[in-house]
Amino acid sequence: SLGQIKTTGSVLAITTIDECDVHLVAGHADGSVGFWDVAGIMGEVKVVEKREGKPGRRMMQALAQWVRFRSVSGVPELQPECRRAARFLRDLMLQLGASDARLVSSTPTNNPIVYGRFDATQGPLETRPTVFVYGHYDVMPSGDDARWESPPFEMTGRDGYVYGRGVSDDKGPVLATLFAVSELHAAGLLDISVVFCIEGEEEHGSVGLYETIAAHRTLFGVPRLVLLSSSYWLGESTPCLTYGMRGSIRATVRVETSRNADVHSGVWGGAVNEPLTCLAHILAQLVDPSGRVLVPGFHDEVRPVEESEREAMKDLVSFVSAREKQAPVVATKPVGGLDRQLMQRWRQPALTIHHVDVSTVAAPSNATLVPAAAQASVSVRVVPDQSLEDIADKLKSHVEEIFDTFVGKRPAMLDELSLRLDVKPIANWWLADPLAPVYRAASKAIREEWGMDSDPLLIREGGSIPAVPWLESFFAPHAIAVNLPMGQSSDNAHLDNERISLENLLRGRQVVWRLLRDISKVITTKD
Repeated sequence: SLGQIKTTGSVLAITTIDECDVHLVAGHADGSVGFWDVAGIMGEVKVVEKREGKPGRRMMQALAQWVRFRSVSGVPELQPECRRAARFLRDLMLQLGASDARLVSSTPTNNPIVYGRFDATQGPLETRPTVFVYGHYDVMPSGDDARWESPPFEMTGRDGYVYGRGVSDDKGPVLATLFAVSELHAAGLLDISVVFCIEGEEEHGSVGLYETIAAHRTLFGVPRLVLLSSSYWLGESTPCLTYGMRGSIRATVRVETSRNADVHSGVWGGAVNEPLTCLAHILAQLVDPSGRVLVPGFHDEVRPVEESEREAMKDLVSFVSAREKQAPVVATKPVGGLDRQLMQRWRQPALTIHHVDVSTVAAPSNATLVPAAAQASVSVRVVPDQSLEDIADKLKSHVEEIFDTFVGKRPAMLDELSLRLDVKPIANWWLADPLAPVYRAASKAIREEWGMDSDPLLIREGGSIPAVPWLESFFAPHAIAVNLPMGQSSDNAHLDNERISLENLLRGRQVVWRLLRDISKVITTKD
């Protein structure tokens, strides 16, 4: 930022102020006006303006400023940045024609939701269906800034891409959707009502999201479609539609002794319990060498793979292998074949041990201490038709049984072992019907915008977005979720040098424009 001043009123304008288009002036509802240097992206912005006109340039300028906010959730010292990012989006919504835009929260300690509403411009409002747009303005930490080729919180254009934390996950897609809705509204072509719910805690477990939506349910109406863009193409050049994701459970397994401190192994080794040995014994019985989870009953409810799924996977792999040779998913030449890898990533459950920590505070090179405690972080990915609660209970029982057996076989020691186990269901699995009318409409919008001869690839994700299955359940039986990825597989979300293709972002905006222009043909207000 080049500076900030206070005004006596509210300024909501965003504009460049000199012939070189290198400065951005942004007003906020609190009366402040910020001055921003955006010279680093103006080369790319001018290309956008030549191709897309002022709306495209305006969107990229707004994204450049929004990226500057270090809106990392879960970090107390950065919460003011998150709040400023939220206010910026609220002000932008109002400027772009929203009938209502506000910050909403039922949990003051968490970052607010940015709520916005664009009313239908055609027909009586009560007869117009509602579309719910979900996204998030919080981002992951930048990590080691030295690994970035440009400052992570300054959007920079290079070779047809823009780089910066959040450009792909999720600030870029959120703005693309917002500008698409605004353009439809301004042109009088919006025959649906659109509500935005852009949260600020997605990267921090979506804390407070469900309580806030439930407390303000009347703001959101009865959505018939939940639209988001929070996934990525399978490759680099073929548009996709995401219709499924795995669910997730997180667990912390901690083994402690009754002594309060580490001891010297040369003095006490063999006479005291060793928590790390016990923990290693537990972890070794969670997964076998093939990767199959050893928790009893874990696989009982996994939905069998149907022959039609296998054939669809073969067709998908054949297409991707022929058309996407440079894509990471193909170029890595996965062992066992791409079809097996994708089945494991999308269709099968998994258990991962992320890291192990000990209580020792001495340097890692000190190999003489017996720690007083050892702890492991574990996650489980679940799939249809596994139950989160059932799998969490089975995991807990399995770990407790291993621990009890281990302790029962130990000779008497000077101290005692204890187990602390925290198992938390995080996100349910989600699976939509890719043949549903809304998916056919989304496929049509993608096909027309990209000039495709065939439908986009139908894919699933191995990751989880807790809000998606929850929103479908909360607004049931009316709503169906559609995840419309804009980014490529090489976007580096959550990593250094996060990026998104300008073409993908701009065409993504137009895909949303086409979809929402025609969506009332397949969704109605009738039950």
